[in-house]
Amino acid sequence: MKRRPFLHYTTTTALAALGLGHVPGRMLASPPPITLDAYLPNGDALPKIALNRIYFLDLNEEPIPHPDRTVADGRLISQPPPLPFAIALQLPVEGFGNVTLYADNQGRGFMPSDFPLVLNGAFARDRLHRVTTAISRWQRQGYGMPSRVRDRLHRAQAYRAQAEQATELAAQLSLWNQSLVESLWAGEAAALSRAGQRIARTPTRQDFKLGCNAFAHPYLGADYDRHFEALFTTATVPFYWQPMEPERGQPSYTEVDTQVAWLEQFGIAPKGHPLVWFYDGIVPDWVSPLPYTEVKAVLRQRILAITRRYGDRIPAYDVINEAHGAPWANALGYDQAQFIALTRLACDTAREGNPNLKRVVNSCCLWARNVALYGPPQRSPYSYLKACLAADIDFEVIGLQLYYPDQDMFEIDRLLDRFIALGKPIHITEMGCSSDTGPDENSIVGEAEGQWHAPWSEAIQADWVEQVYTLAYSKPEIETVSWWDLSDQAVFWPFGGLLNRKNQPKAAYYRLRGLKQVWGL
Repeated sequence: MKRRPFLHYTTTTALAALGLGHVPGRMLASPPPITLDAYLPNGDALPKIALNRIYFLDLNEEPIPHPDRTVADGRLISQPPPLPFAIALQLPVEGFGNVTLYADNQGRGFMPSDFPLVLNGAFARDRLHRVTTAISRWQRQGYGMPSRVRDRLHRAQAYRAQAEQATELAAQLSLWNQSLVESLWAGEAAALSRAGQRIARTPTRQDFKLGCNAFAHPYLGADYDRHFEALFTTATVPFYWQPMEPERGQPSYTEVDTQVAWLEQFGIAPKGHPLVWFYDGIVPDWVSPLPYTEVKAVLRQRILAITRRYGDRIPAYDVINEAHGAPWANALGYDQAQFIALTRLACDTAREGNPNLKRVVNSCCLWARNVALYGPPQRSPYSYLKACLAADIDFEVIGLQLYYPDQDMFEIDRLLDRFIALGKPIHITEMGCSSDTGPDENSIVGEAEGQWHAPWSEAIQADWVEQVYTLAYSKPEIETVSWWDLSDQAVFWPFGGLLNRKNQPKAAYYRLRGLKQVWGL
């Protein structure tokens, strides 16, 4: 499955296999299955196509490949995953949006004795616990919390307590939903309050860069160029292998040369993307038949040619992209050890080509539900990066792609802190959200997904932009944030441009420009 379809992929029903296992000398019954029930806020059973999106995680937040399961409307029966475990599921919350919720039994993880389980109640309990735990930690670090956050958490707890006393499921579901609404809003407000306090305590970050890909220059005209030049301080230029070198030994640099020359006129620093990527359709036809050792040799030649040609004119590259084994980025079928070796090759060769450049190891699908869907040989970006660090691969920057309309700001904040803890600077290399609902014929993804606070609109997109950039700017470890496409005329994410189809600014463009002015960038 390719990356683009996966981003709006809904799982199909897996077959159950609840049989007997065998150990020498005797038959051993399989552990009993666990039962999970889930409902919409109105009390209807959650449709099975939505419920089958559920996945399990270990207590280090690493997704677990799906055990055998059966699913019907409102009920999923699964073999127990490795114990203890947590649960994640995208669920509508009336009064907040359609977002991914997490349950981990207040940090202890679930055991078979905790089932059957109504997920709505578990999500309400554990979201409240997750937010209050984070706030307690932040307060110990010296951050105050606004009264509105405390008030929401008190209401969330009161609704939970009422749900425990209720005797009918319909009443419980309503109260759990109200508790979730309060704790979801409280978590976002708390994360943004901490971010605001950090920004207030920190001198202006003159090194913080606002970026975007420059792929549409010069094709979209003067308005596009003018709005680009006014906002961004770094820009991504394309080094996709198949379009650049469809015939072996005959690369074309015309497009990149044009874009780099344009960017240099306005003091916008180019970044190359990507030197190595095994996406189907990006790997040249002439490369596919080559053995692994020869692929490494031609990659080395390509990386040296590019980095030496541009030298310091391109000071940074995504040296390797999506090398954590995802099926859409593994056209040649490499295993984990081969991807680690390719990552080392990309990093070392890029440094050989230009000792001054910043090398970005770039990853997508940061919450890694794809690992639960497909299992090995893929792994999460976090696990892949830990393996790179354990192997002493030399690189400067962790690159993260942030397309997740089903995650709220509190969870985005948690995820960014998790990657920051790996000890490298962070670049958010791609990012986008929608400004409208429904299908977008100009988009590669096709249709707007999720719902954050309200159906996607220019106003909601602007709010999302303001909040996610504020979280990023508050973290000194995050050096660059790059929106992916500037204009809706040519866009990856549905309605994901900061300009409309007439190349006129949307509310989000003005909101981001306002942040740039406030921060003195």
